Amino acid sequence: KGNAAMPVIGRRELGLFVAVVLLWGVNWPMMKMALAELNFWVFRSYCIAAGLLWFVAFNLKRGVPLTLPREHWGRMLVCALCNVAAWNILSAAALTMLPSGRAGVLAYTMPLWVVLLSRVFLGEVLTPSRIAAISIGMGGIALLLVDEFQALRGAPVAALMMVASGLLWAVGIVLFKGFPKSIPTTTLMIWSFVLGGWPLFAGLALFGHGPWLPVAASAWAGLLFNVLVVFGFCWFAWNELVRALPAQITGISSLAVPIVGFASGMLLLGERPRPFDYVALLAIVVAVILVLRPATKPTRQAAR
Repeated sequence: KGNAAMPVIGRRELGLFVAVVLLWGVNWPMMKMALAELNFWVFRSYCIAAGLLWFVAFNLKRGVPLTLPREHWGRMLVCALCNVAAWNILSAAALTMLPSGRAGVLAYTMPLWVVLLSRVFLGEVLTPSRIAAISIGMGGIALLLVDEFQALRGAPVAALMMVASGLLWAVGIVLFKGFPKSIPTTTLMIWSFVLGGWPLFAGLALFGHGPWLPVAASAWAGLLFNVLVVFGFCWFAWNELVRALPAQITGISSLAVPIVGFASGMLLLGERPRPFDYVALLAIVVAVILVLRPATKPTRQAAR
């Protein structure tokens, strides 16, 4: 029953949510710029190595334990292979063949999978507002794909890879909820990158090829944005939200990311959404508002 009530979303969680939405949304065109010059195995290996170094350095400086209790190793392995290996490989590979805005939209089928998986495995209740939010939000995603069918026929493998990355990301989110709060998020991130990073480094050894560093300023900006911001702060902030809020809330709220992705794609890459796209983005905005709006209701009820 406790999962049925909407938890109060505090200032910290709201601040992290806004930051993640803005930075991850901007990152779709930033990744596209980096991948214009770098092989995706090279690019993602830089990202994973940077994330691992950031979290190890943080734990060592703050004296946070690096060890993970033995009973959690199985869950961590599966979680890391979904959230780190599968997501980073499939999304980057597909992004080399799709426009950044549409790639982001395809990846954000993730909230649908989160809602379904969290109902089955976490027992989270599907409240009317959440059902409405996921229906409206996913309707917006469907609208964004309507006039892209011709393009997707040209790159069906890329489209399927991006949808698969969203599904496996959702599996990882649900699994991540199972770790006890006593284990610091930074420690979980370290082992996520260790256990989920080796397939990327193996891919780098087998399939990676030069150039090993970008040349254009735009490609450098995309690479540095990822290694300095996304794979440090964003990954930490996102997983803090996953642990603090019901999986359905974080999943549905993340539908706001494609909005920023489209806007930043227009500004940074000159991508031009069609009028039809704006209707779909409005649906996504409504879905996010439906999820976040009732945040103060439990407080009023408690006061009675």
